[in-house]
Amino acid sequence: MLHITNLSKSYGHRKIIDNVTFSIPSAGIFVVRGDNGHGKTTLFKCLAGLERFNGNVRWLDTDPDGQIAAAFDDSEVHGRLTGLQNLSILLDISPKEVSAVPVVKQFMSDDLLRRRSSSYSLGQRRKLKLAAAFATARPCILLDEPASGLDAAGRRALRRSLESVAAKKCVIISDHEDSSYQDLVSSEFTIRQGKVHRQLNSKQESDE
Repeated sequence: MLHITNLSKSYGHRKIIDNVTFSIPSAGIFVVRGDNGHGKTTLFKCLAGLERFNGNVRWLDTDPDGQIAAAFDDSEVHGRLTGLQNLSILLDISPKEVSAVPVVKQFMSDDLLRRRSSSYSLGQRRKLKLAAAFATARPCILLDEPASGLDAAGRRALRRSLESVAAKKCVIISDHEDSSYQDLVSSEFTIRQGKVHRQLNSKQESDE
């Protein structure tokens, strides 16, 4: 379980995340919804250890370092390297091993893997980052608006990948609209003006 306790983040005098406390189970698909500018990406970067913050984040009873994988728009892709070489570095496995990973094949064609990533479109770069996130052995995955910029094939690959890990990994998605994977979502949270709230859907209400 991912435990977030009294997490706050400010830039100067502007408070982006305001003392939030909540927990997310160790397996399932979870969505954090909110309009742009309300702190979704900042929250995710705090959870991924990419931003300093006040408060505490724990994965089960341990430090989350090395437990969380993430795919962000601005995460680094080396343009001079091919997609295959980028994934080899990100996953710390050989290029031959990368080529054999099923989820990589779902997102990336052989042609795309062989090309330098400097030639990639926005959607192709997103596919590379999603392939890396799903191929990792880490038990928790953060996806920042993963469907944005994806073509139809990419959206299908995203859904299949979510289906394949829903029972064994914790996947947390930031989004601001309903999407093609909505029926896979276990719980939803909203973020507004720095506060995070859990939402109940009709299925959860009937269960409780």
